[in-house]
This record gives sequence, structure tokens and C-alpha cells, in this order.
Amino acid sequence: MEHDRNKPDVPRGTDKVFLENCPLCDSVQSSPSLSCTDYTTTGETFLLDFCQECGFLFTNPQPLPEVLSKYYTSPEYISHSEIKTGLINKLYHAVQKRNLRYKFSICKRYAPSGKWIDYGSGAGAFLKYASDHNQIIVGYEPDPNARKASKKKNQDVQSTNDYRTLELKVACISMWHVLEHIPNFKEILRIHGENLLPNGILVIAVPNHQSYDSAFYKNTWAAYDVPRHLWHFTEKDMIKLAHKYQLALEHIRPLIFDSFYVSMLSEKNKNGYVARGLFIGLMSNIKARFTKQPFSSQIYVFRKLPF
Repeated sequence: MEHDRNKPDVPRGTDKVFLENCPLCDSVQSSPSLSCTDYTTTGETFLLDFCQECGFLFTNPQPLPEVLSKYYTSPEYISHSEIKTGLINKLYHAVQKRNLRYKFSICKRYAPSGKWIDYGSGAGAFLKYASDHNQIIVGYEPDPNARKASKKKNQDVQSTNDYRTLELKVACISMWHVLEHIPNFKEILRIHGENLLPNGILVIAVPNHQSYDSAFYKNTWAAYDVPRHLWHFTEKDMIKLAHKYQLALEHIRPLIFDSFYVSMLSEKNKNGYVARGLFIGLMSNIKARFTKQPFSSQIYVFRKLPF
């Protein structure tokens, strides 16, 4: 099969697995599209496969779930850290509060009344913001260091590594740049759909590799973030997935600052000029605003269908 000939041999005992079928449509007609480097931890190279049937892009090979944690050990992995040194990290934290207010307002606008779950709550920034604004919320986070950091911020807000302990039938489940990290992402979406109240919402933020900054940086685009990002979604992918789990698209909102952050990291990846990333991020936002090209990262609001 041609698909197999494009793959290197995998030695026995490897800590990685090749996916022979597209995770979205189950087709075997996929082929390598890009070769990307893990710039954060190991320096390893990973391929991105493109499905010829449905167009889905996914990291292949992927680390086995039991060894994924080693790729999150670097202090440079800012999602679970409190690092505030360096230009990129300082800018990240400078805009974080504004982003938290923006994310909270979206959830508040579309969600019915009731409790919330932040799935993949990391160091607890969104948990704290929502709790500080009188929203009852709990978090799910598998990483023990992230939960410890969250507990320091949120003495009275639960953050657990056992999803089964959380109260079900909630008004809102949020996933801020989490879905692309989850090996069994389809199973999690199914469970989320079941756990929502009637008319509840699922809010998902993910990068979009059809954006201008992705096309500009190609295999050094920071939002590919292999192998932590296992899946690389487009609008079409997200809508197709949600429909499968009885979730209807309510709204799409951009994450304006993500294009600047991702572009600056991409410049760092290619040993370029970090300041140029600000210009590329701006161009990406302008292209998305005035053409059909998507934003670098987007928030999808899905509502649970009544059947």
C-alpha cells in the first residue's frame, strides 16, 4: 500500500505509533505533508500526514499516550508555567488578562445558567478568573504540577485529574487549546456532549493551519507544536466533528493575540527576527478580517442539540 511505503520502519519496542487510518474519516489514503521539529523539548522530527479523502492533518507517528508526558517537561512550555522572563513570555502574560476577560464573556453570553467545567485547566488562570466573577466552575487537569500551580491560585476551586469525580450535566465545558493534545479526542467530545445540560455549550479554542501565518512559516509554524499537538484542525474539521456528537455550531470568534504570539515563536524556531513576528501576526489578522482566510486561532461555540 502506498501509504505504508511513505513510512519509515518502526522498530520493536518503539515509544511511538503510526496511524494507518485517518482519525476523522478512517481512510487509508493519507501521505506525509510536512516534516516538523520539536523545538521545545527533544529536537525530534515528526511528520504531518494529510488525508487525501477528507483533508485532515495529523501528526504521524505519535508518541504512545503513556510517554507523552515527557514532551511537556520543558520550562519553555508556557501553558503550564509561570515564567515571566523574556520578551515572548512577558507579552504572553501582558495580554493574558484581556484574553481571560474575552473568553469568559463568550462563555457567559452563550451558556445557560449552571455550573461550568474547564477541561484541561492547566495552571488555573481561567478557573480563577471565572471564580472571581462569581461563576461556579471546576477544572480537570491531568498534570500534577499544573494542578499544584492551580491550587495556589484557587484555594476554593476544585481541580482534579479524575474526570469521573466531576459533577455532570453542566451548562458550559471549555477547552482552551486542549483538543489538539488529546489522543482519544473523539471519545472526549462524545463524553462532553453527554455531560452538557440541554442547550448547554461546548467552547473549544484551537489553532487553524489554514491561516496566513501558518502558510508563511510552513514547517516552522509554532502552532504545529509537534508532538504535543497530535491533531491540526480547520473550521470544516471542527464542524464535522461537532455534528457527529449532536453539537451545532453557534458562533466562531477569533483569538486576535494568538497570531502575534505564534508568529513570534515561529521566528524563534527559525532563528529569525522575533520582532518580525509582530508584523506577520498583524498581516494574518488583516487577511482573516478582510478575506476568507481563517484566523491563526479560533474559538468555536457549539450548542447541544435537543435530541
